[in-house]
Amino acid sequence: MRLMRRVLRRRAMRRAKRMLRRIPLIVRLEGAALVVALVAALSVPTLAGHAGYERVAFAVPAAEESLLWRDEVAKFASRMHQVFGVSPNVAQEFSGWILEAARRHHLSAELVASVVFTESSFRKDVVSHVGAVGPAQVRPGYWSAFCGNANLQDPAENIYCGAQVLSHLRDRCGAERCALQAYNIGLHNRDEAFVQAGHRYVAKIDRHLERFDNTVL
Repeated sequence: MRLMRRVLRRRAMRRAKRMLRRIPLIVRLEGAALVVALVAALSVPTLAGHAGYERVAFAVPAAEESLLWRDEVAKFASRMHQVFGVSPNVAQEFSGWILEAARRHHLSAELVASVVFTESSFRKDVVSHVGAVGPAQVRPGYWSAFCGNANLQDPAENIYCGAQVLSHLRDRCGAERCALQAYNIGLHNRDEAFVQAGHRYVAKIDRHLERFDNTVL
């Protein structure tokens, strides 16, 4: 009985092989491809419907981000060169520091640049008669701790701290012009001579901002 079954199986296999040989090669290949596709579809989970998966956008490559940032820095440096008449190298060096500080503290880059130029003409090591230091002329005794004990001798940290102080004063005053005057003479200074100096300071900033508005790249 077992021998008979083996014989029948062998005959069936030989018949199947003969039939398979009669099928054109292209049809056999298409059938194999269909089987592979079906297996793949059943093996891979559908991400859109599975509770354990979440579709997310592709991250922007770091190289592309870097190119966009460099382009933004270069364009703003060109504007600063036109507005303030500083050398292209100085404008390029300060542009990134100013853009970063302005962005972090929700200020316009034009405003921060105007303050830095008015305070120091983009000089890194300048010290005032009252002890204010660096490009943004920050007084260490008043603001260093407020800025997280920043290294105010570092121009990037100095500008960042200056923008942080200006943003804080704007929140205290409720207005940008008041914040600018407070940055120059202090928040509670009511001496008439100082108040007039504060007005002149704000007017100077306004002139720089107006030049920015008229700058065409």
